[in-house]
Amino acid sequence: KNSSFEVTFLLLNTWLSYKENRSKSSLMPLQGYIVYLQRCCFNFTGDVKVLFSHLFALCNNNADNPSPNEIMDYFVRIEMWNGVSLVLDSNPAVVKTIGLDTKVMADFLSTVGRCCRLTTMWGVLCNEQDLLEGV
Repeated sequence: KNSSFEVTFLLLNTWLSYKENRSKSSLMPLQGYIVYLQRCCFNFTGDVKVLFSHLFALCNNNADNPSPNEIMDYFVRIEMWNGVSLVLDSNPAVVKTIGLDTKVMADFLSTVGRCCRLTTMWGVLCNEQDLLEGV
């Protein structure tokens, strides 16, 4: 990884650590600013462009965008956990497709409760109703 990516990763991950920044209304102005920076002053490296393209794909419904699963896999691969939280906040149903073992679901739900919005926890539970069976 190059230093440009590492700095961008660190800044973006820190910014995303605030739940209020993980919304479409917060991401869209950031997208405009990044486009402006790229045009006027900076030539972002390929890996920085990929990072931003995955981030902003969650805000746009273009057919060319990667799926929420692919975006989550990308954030997991680069270990950007606040990016994973962003995917869960914007698409709680993605949990159903990642195939978590029932044995880790309690830890996962605890993490979702700590790191994501309450509506995300509700969405996850609605998509995993079999967990609540017999309660």
